[in-house]
Amino acid sequence: MDHFFGLISDTIKEVNPIFKTVFSTFLKDQDKIINAMKLPYSNAKLEATNNLIKVIKRNAFGFRNFKNFKKRILIALNMQKERTNLILSRC
Repeated sequence: MDHFFGLISDTIKEVNPIFKTVFSTFLKDQDKIINAMKLPYSNAKLEATNNLIKVIKRNAFGFRNFKNFKKRILIALNMQKERTNLILSRC
């Protein structure tokens, strides 16, 4: 990793201005990039679930209530039953 960032910092003055912004972003976020490579954590599954819910919401004009919308999400995620009970408060 040190060789990668060293190479970027050495050649940042000699590249196209478009790549200068990319290289400077790499150098600015160096610690975040190193952590992403070293640690086994990822939020890809959560992001995919959020995207699926947003797609269902966009296409959900026919759902009359939240219960049907929730059932459709659970079917799409292939979940057998709810894991937690939702508490909706009305203010």
